[in-house]
Amino acid sequence: MTIFRSVIGVQLLLTKGDRVLLARRRNTEFGDGEWNAPGGRLDAGEDVLTAVIREAEEEIGVQVAREHVRMVASMHIQSPPGQALIVFIFQADTWSGEPWNREPERCSELRWFDVDDIPDDTILSTRAGLDMFRNNEHFGLYGWPEHAALR
Repeated sequence: MTIFRSVIGVQLLLTKGDRVLLARRRNTEFGDGEWNAPGGRLDAGEDVLTAVIREAEEEIGVQVAREHVRMVASMHIQSPPGQALIVFIFQADTWSGEPWNREPERCSELRWFDVDDIPDDTILSTRAGLDMFRNNEHFGLYGWPEHAALR
């Protein structure tokens, strides 16, 4: 029996009223030109809450206190077949600092979007995370043969 391993990722839905901050990817070899929520993978020995707070600081220059971050959903994605990612989606509407593009080599711009009107060229995992957040759903399976594909 082969042990199947999944990578763990985090995503931050930084919200201001009915708007969410998204970043346009570039030079990343995945989803370049598409919008996504700030986030990434865990560093060695890091828990998911520490990771999402770190990613907020690294990518968009804001400091989010632990008490202002809440987990809103999680999803288990298989894409491509044989590779899987577990994503924990967090939301925060309180932070310090003004969001700015701290990784211009990996991100071409930051922009606020209405949560009900995100661009068509949004990475599917971000779109799924936003859909779950808006619909108050807390778990999703995507890309597995027995489940619906990402929409």
